[in-house]
Amino acid sequence: MAEGEQVQIGAILTLAASNSNESGTHESLNDGARKRRQFLSNVPNPKLDLLGKSLLDRTADKLRQSGVKTTTVIAEGPTLTQLARSFVSSDAGATWDRAVAESVREGVQTLILLRAGAYTDLDFEEVLRFHGEQSATLTQVYAPDGSLDIAVVDARSLRNADGAYRKTLGALIPKQERFLYDGYVNRLRKPQDFRRLTEDALCGKCRLRPAGSEVGDGVWLGAGAQIDESCVIEGPVYIGAGTRIGAGCTIIGGSAIERDCEIDFGTTVEQSWILQQTYIGLSLTVRHSIVSNQKMFHLDRKAEIAITDSSLIRATKSLAFTQQGHQGGIVKNKLQIAS
Repeated sequence: MAEGEQVQIGAILTLAASNSNESGTHESLNDGARKRRQFLSNVPNPKLDLLGKSLLDRTADKLRQSGVKTTTVIAEGPTLTQLARSFVSSDAGATWDRAVAESVREGVQTLILLRAGAYTDLDFEEVLRFHGEQSATLTQVYAPDGSLDIAVVDARSLRNADGAYRKTLGALIPKQERFLYDGYVNRLRKPQDFRRLTEDALCGKCRLRPAGSEVGDGVWLGAGAQIDESCVIEGPVYIGAGTRIGAGCTIIGGSAIERDCEIDFGTTVEQSWILQQTYIGLSLTVRHSIVSNQKMFHLDRKAEIAITDSSLIRATKSLAFTQQGHQGGIVKNKLQIAS
């Protein structure tokens, strides 16, 4: 390729891991995975809002900023380990093969393969640069605790695969170059990991940034969030777009309340994560918990509670409140923001 010629980069982003293990049989979920699926099953994990924006959207944005022109999102596909061992379910493999074939037909020269499971601060541009400098056919990304299921492939190696893309890539994996990444990684295997990611982001321990504006020291608000002037807010805290915090509430301890929620009069939320479109009732204390719809997961006790009383916790519809001077946030001189 001539010097200065632009390389066409594409990506295939898989949302969910296969239900089969590497031998092609049904996988027995470990306790962490089972709890995560049970508790967060109402929203697919990559589409779950984390400080106002899903991991899917955040990953797509990072790819776009790294020069990726086309990102194909598929619901299920093989892991790189499955490719290497030729253990791929027929349905997942066929969908993935079609996505690869489309990228090859469109003239993609460099193809990024990744799964939207873990969160990392990985810089895709660094990986692409390493891949080019090594003149590699396939580069796989590794963290200290193992593969991140992210790879970069020279798509020219796939042009003569005659549709057998899984087999071709499986043969390349043993010859891979390894990109060693030692930055922030959160595997998001259990509910506690999701909570830790929101807290780490609010405390600046990773590059994930809240979607909104910082209106006080560590206090972030999404567009149209409403907070009664009698509330006490102690950062770091995130309150998502369209969310309403009622009179006399206290939000503290690195808590995150996602979009379109309602926290009713006199309630305290401490060191907790409230998922999108959740109502929390009057004069409650939510501490060390994740709350979604009619479920609460206590982070310390690792216990899930189903709450059927809709006056306590329930799902909301998107809240479309009249702003009345609170567009994008709060009246600073009246609201108590603890320093």
